[in-house]
Amino acid sequence: MFTPKSNGSSNGLRRQGRTVTTTPPPAGQTQREVDFVLERNGAEQVYVCGDFNGWRPAGLRMIGRADAGLWEKRLALPPGRYEYKFVVDGQWMHDPDARESVPNIHGSLNSVVEVGP
Repeated sequence: MFTPKSNGSSNGLRRQGRTVTTTPPPAGQTQREVDFVLERNGAEQVYVCGDFNGWRPAGLRMIGRADAGLWEKRLALPPGRYEYKFVVDGQWMHDPDARESVPNIHGSLNSVVEVGP
């Protein structure tokens, strides 16, 4: 789940009581680094995909270990509202901790993250 917060000189996101920071963009750039995190014990391959990568399911592999059950991926995204999902061992799933989810045309849910300026 992502919730915007302010922490002085840089913005961040709060997820399940942990702070997941976003890195302010260098001067002249408008992208922010956003961390996607999924806790999924027993998963062997996890990807994140969404409208930020054309919904390519194998385009953005997350880093993690099956025995640890924690998967992460950092992306640089321009400000905006993005829908996304995880692909866990070939199965699509929405983020169970997302602050917001919306229905999609396939009858399931997409998770939503908003990236601030």
